[in-house]
Amino acid sequence: MFSSLLLTHGTATASCAAPTAKFRPARVARGATMTITGQYFGDQCLDTGTLPEGVGPLGDPLAGLVIVIDQADREYVVAKGSADNAYEFSVDIVVPRGLQPGQATVSIVAGDARMNVDSRLVISAVPPVGEGDEPVATFGPTTTTETNTAATEAPPPIPAEIPDVQPTTTVAVLDTAPVDEPGTSSQTWRAYGLVVGGVAVLLIIGFIAWSRSRRWQ
Repeated sequence: MFSSLLLTHGTATASCAAPTAKFRPARVARGATMTITGQYFGDQCLDTGTLPEGVGPLGDPLAGLVIVIDQADREYVVAKGSADNAYEFSVDIVVPRGLQPGQATVSIVAGDARMNVDSRLVISAVPPVGEGDEPVATFGPTTTTETNTAATEAPPPIPAEIPDVQPTTTVAVLDTAPVDEPGTSSQTWRAYGLVVGGVAVLLIIGFIAWSRSRRWQ
């Protein structure tokens, strides 16, 4: 793909700029961060004639770009993504700790096409920075597949065993209040009054009966 682009961009009838990429800094420690930028990453050169509606001079921005760092027989994928609507990209990557001190090559891969960045990357001899595996950075617009997956993801179902309305709890209330409650005194005296009144009635009846018996003697 890059070879066809370079061939097209170099013809006499076309004046489109060729894809280019660069990075900074040029000398880095393993595990440190560096920035890689690119421009003019389109799939066509349409600088002659009338452009179709909605299409730029470089056609569509290239997608599926893979950035790798090569050193001898070692190759590390450090970033994946796509060019934006301006046919550009910029991404911060972590320099692989498996590289050896010395020179390395930064390349941009699109399908079977490969473009090496002209400048050489120099890996410092200082000990690697940090620990663990280096993440593969991503750049450019979010792909349609990722967007559709997120949009169609169904919300988690509500468990059937959870009722819609919480049940109410009935608390039994005793008729007799505790001794230390305010209502206890009146209830107690009422009971005492009934008992005393009953005893008084019995005494009166007994007294009347005794009086009658005395009168008849």
